[in-house]
Order: sequence, then C-alpha cells, then structure tokens
Amino acid sequence: MHVLWMVVRFALGFPIWGDEAFVVNNFPGLSYAELFEPLPNGQVAPLLWLWLEKLFYDLGDGSIYWLRFPALLAGLLSTWLMLRFCLRALPQPSALFAFAVFAASYYPLRHAVEVKPYALDLLFAVVQLNLALDLVSASEKRLRAKAIALVAVSVVGVWASYPSMFVSGGLALYFFLRKETRGKVVLGSLLLGVSAAAMVFTFALPHARAASWLMEMDMWTPTLPPLERIWTWPLWLVERHAGYMSAYPTGGRDYGSLVSLLLMVVGAIGLWRSRQRLFLVLLLGPLLFNFVAAAGKFYPYGGSIRVSIFMAPAFCLLMGHGLALATQRFKLTTQGCIGHIICLLLFSFATLGLMRDTQQPFKAEGDVRAKEFAAWIAEHAEEGDLVLGWCHQKDGIPDFHGLGGSMARLRVQLRQADIHVDWLNDLGQQGLVQNRTTGQTFWLLAYTDDNDTDMSFAEAEFQSTLESLGLAGFKMEHFNFPFYKAERVDLYRMTSDS
Repeated sequence: MHVLWMVVRFALGFPIWGDEAFVVNNFPGLSYAELFEPLPNGQVAPLLWLWLEKLFYDLGDGSIYWLRFPALLAGLLSTWLMLRFCLRALPQPSALFAFAVFAASYYPLRHAVEVKPYALDLLFAVVQLNLALDLVSASEKRLRAKAIALVAVSVVGVWASYPSMFVSGGLALYFFLRKETRGKVVLGSLLLGVSAAAMVFTFALPHARAASWLMEMDMWTPTLPPLERIWTWPLWLVERHAGYMSAYPTGGRDYGSLVSLLLMVVGAIGLWRSRQRLFLVLLLGPLLFNFVAAAGKFYPYGGSIRVSIFMAPAFCLLMGHGLALATQRFKLTTQGCIGHIICLLLFSFATLGLMRDTQQPFKAEGDVRAKEFAAWIAEHAEEGDLVLGWCHQKDGIPDFHGLGGSMARLRVQLRQADIHVDWLNDLGQQGLVQNRTTGQTFWLLAYTDDNDTDMSFAEAEFQSTLESLGLAGFKMEHFNFPFYKAERVDLYRMTSDS
C-alpha cells in the first residue's frame, strides 16, 4: 500500500508549491558551476542534489514529473531498504510492526514526491544503516568490501545530504565502541572528516550566510537548544521529540506526537534490558551530533519532520519494538487480536491517505489557483503579445520578487505554461515597452502577496509604474485573480493605438 500510495501521488502531479518553487527557479538560469555559488532565492540545499535536479530539469525541459522523479526513486529504494533493515535488526513481531509504522507514515511518502532533498536524506540514512549491519555480520572475505562501501557512501553522502553527517557520526561512534572495530574506524572517520570539512567551508557555510534571514524566522529559534538555561533542557527535549520530529505515522506540534514518543521510549528500554545497548547507539547516535550542530546554530533540532527525516528508520524501529513489547505485556502477539487491530489500523491509515490524495490532488488551494491562472493567460495571450510582470513591494514584507515567497510558485507555473514574463522589478525592462509597435497588446501581471487578506491593491504605486513606462493612457481591461486568502494577481490587458 505504501508503494501504491507513493506512485499514485506522483502520478496525480500535485501542482508545485512554494518550497519546491524556491529551488526550481534557480535551474533555468544557472549553470552547474553557478549552483556551487550561493543561490539567488536564498535556498540552502546539498550540491549533489542540486546538480541531480538540474540534470533532470534539463532532460525534462522543466517538467514537474522529471523534477520529482529522483525523489520518487529515492522513496522506492528507501522503502525496500527499510524493510530489509527492519527484518535484519529485530525479531519478526517487532520488525513487522516497525515496517508497518513506516509504511503508514505520511511524511516520508510526501517528501518522496517533492522537489526537495529530504527523500535523499532518508535514503542515505537507511543505506548507511543497512551497510553497518552488513559490515557487522560480514565474513572475512567480504569485510573489506563492505567497509569500503560504507566509507564511500558516507564520504559522498555529505555532499548529497546534509544530515548524513549526523548518521555518519553515529556510525563512527558505534564502531568505535565495538572492540572488534575500534582500531579500524580511524581511517574511515578521517576521510569522512576531510570530506565534511571541505563541504562545509567551501559550500554550506557560504550558502547559509547568503540566506541568513532564514535563521531569523520564528520557526528556527525553538529548534535551537537554550544553552543559557541548561535546566530547561529536559522539558525542551521532550517538546522537541513529542512534536513533528516524531510524527510517525503522523503527529504534530505541541505534543502531537507524544504517543509515538512513548512507544519509542518503551522500545528503547526493551533494547537496553535485552543488552542491545550498542545497537541503541547505532540508532540514536545521530541525535548527539544533531544536537551539537543545533547548539552551534548550524542545523535545526526537530521543528519539522523534514529536517529530521534521517531519523525515520531509528524512530520507526523503536516504535515497532515498543508496540511488540506492549502487546506481549498483555500476553498477545501479532497473531492475537490486538496485533491484528494495530496492523489493520496502520493499513487503513495508508488507504485513507491514498483516498484523500485522489480526492484532493494538491497541497494548498493557492497552488491550484496559480496553475489555473497560468493556464488562463496561456489561453488568452496571443503570439506577439508582450507579458510584463510587476511585484508589489512595500516596507515590512519580504522581497517576494528576489527571494521567492508564493510568487516563486507562480513564476514556475508561468514558465511551465510556456509564458515568458519580463519582470519590471528587474532593471532595464523599460525598453521593451518603449519599442512597442502600433496595435501591440501588453499584458501586465501585478502580483501582491501579504498576510493581510483584506489588503487593498497598491493603486498609486501601480499608476506611477505605468506612467514611468508610458502606459498610463492605454486602453485597459482589468481581470482579478485571488489566490486563496492572502495572494492576488491583478491582470491588465492594454492595447497600444499608436
């Protein structure tokens, strides 16, 4: 059901939404070399993922299906590898429960059909964990090959997935604590450290500095540990892990994932009592490195499941073990009625998710409105018409034209509808209007985005723009397109008579 849900969601072709559009808008105008530099739209994404998406953008001529295909492939591989990991890590009742939780989870599936790097974060995590188990159980003949494979994946992984560094750190700690591998982990850790340092200082930090405004957002601050109030750490950690960070199969902020957290705790206690303490280090070790990064304000600790999706294999495994222990406590197994009910509920959750996506194939109403608007103007604009864009700017709101916002989504939709827009917010566009021909039609797209849903249109600023372009006296036809609550597009069709 998980794979079916994923493939159907991909096939439905959800309209692109803001976070995806932030990244996609970089691909048309930037080369592979330029993607190494800080991105214009304030995005921070791993280099190899950017190159992969750029490749698929070029191959598919900007098709959203091509852009989402790498995530889909990562999601399908992660599903198979997660099943393999569960069956090898724990006995069957716990393993089956763990995979059932993962298969019913919404967020890993959602990010497997988006133009974002989170599906790759999950894939690298589950690949590294599988390779770690392979290395532990490998024969002498295959030991060297497995070790090389794990080190290679970890060294390359830091360039394709930022949080793979945390997983690699947890693996290094795990193998260091094992007497059999303590002396052999040094070289691999050294290679990983060199690769990670090169990535951080040449790529990640310059990108982060260029997008420093992200760290000033309200959503960022709660994800950083309160270093000056160490006595609040226990409650802070509970809040982090009982929120979106642990939303498997679903959950939310303000202790919305408390049940999931409690099951993880039960599973962790069970592993501790069964003397699988080193295995707990393998599962939870990445959290230590994530915490250190958060303390240095380099990476959030929780806050949303997407930035913590690298912990999905560990969290689902602990939840599955917790469920198995809870049913055994009442002298029931997966063959008992409680086990059957739990599996049925998880299966139903995935089924309902599939039905919901089929009935509502979009993330937000605004995504649909943007796609409909792009289709409308593509239908009504004729060959030779000039389409101009103007983004309303005012103090107190972000630079929607330069940084993205929901306008980024609209720009992608217009490009996919084969509508070329010359944005007047960019310099040097006045000549396009001054060189007009008699009878030429102009379309002026005026975009406004604000949290104030009753905001009036900036008429004075707009008229000033028209006068500066010599369009003030044109015959004008006005169309208004509201985009679900806060956004709107005022479209003007103007004809030059002379």
